[in-house]
Amino acid sequence: MVSKPGFSDYALLLFLAVVLGSNFMFIKIAVTALPPGFFVFARLVIAALVLVAIMYLAEQSFPRGMIWVPIFGSALFGYTLPFTLISWGQERVDSGIASILMATMPLFTLAMAQIFTDDEKPNLYTIAGFVIALVGVLLLFGFDKLASLGDESVRQYAIAFGAVSFGLNAIITKQLTGLKWQTMTASLMVVSVILALPLLYFVNWSEVSAGPLIWTSVVYTGLAPTALGAVLIILVVQRQGASFLSQLNFIVPVVGVVCAVVFLKEDLPANAAMALLVILCGVAIARRRPTRKIVSINKGV
Repeated sequence: MVSKPGFSDYALLLFLAVVLGSNFMFIKIAVTALPPGFFVFARLVIAALVLVAIMYLAEQSFPRGMIWVPIFGSALFGYTLPFTLISWGQERVDSGIASILMATMPLFTLAMAQIFTDDEKPNLYTIAGFVIALVGVLLLFGFDKLASLGDESVRQYAIAFGAVSFGLNAIITKQLTGLKWQTMTASLMVVSVILALPLLYFVNWSEVSAGPLIWTSVVYTGLAPTALGAVLIILVVQRQGASFLSQLNFIVPVVGVVCAVVFLKEDLPANAAMALLVILCGVAIARRRPTRKIVSINKGV
């Protein structure tokens, strides 16, 4: 059983949200000039080089035995597959709709946690909080965008399946808690790179040409959301579980909007403050636990 979240847990979650929240902006920048398959492979290679170096500096080594089965599953569903689906989807889907679709990840995590784990059963507070927070995310980007979900439907479905994939990975990662984080992250990223190799077959190499901003985006996504993000995600899951981690998908869209306003000079939606309030209320409600009714028996002593 995990302990009750404390200040350090929420601070770590918020920092991870900042790291991941900037990800959509840099993905959008990168895929405007680079083929998604090449972009995904490049960011995974960068992350793998960093994490393998850290593993050897920590005098750790790759594991042996059947532990490679969950490593393979986590690499596939936590990195290669969702990175590919989201990057390909964002070639045509704007960041607002992508964020709305990704915000469905906690719902998938809840459903799978109920099936596959014993320590993360959802309750009415959890379900109500996630629903309220999802409404806040929709408020942030505007309910009018729901009417456009039919456009570029294949790419939108791809992003949605990326959310499903992340949700499944949150459960699989629980099977890797016996490994040192240096070994775990390096192993995950090496397998992710191997799984991404077939993507290069579909790359039109004449399209792989971009300026400093594009390559900066590739390097950043490899170092921050991928390498550092992998370490922080594992740490959060080990400390508080998959359902706690899933709250990221309610905070990340807010961080993404701030990044867009500050760095891309986009207009901040007028209803952003209300959306933020609703999201935070939803997160607070989701973390509540039902109180147990204590029945005292008077034995007449």
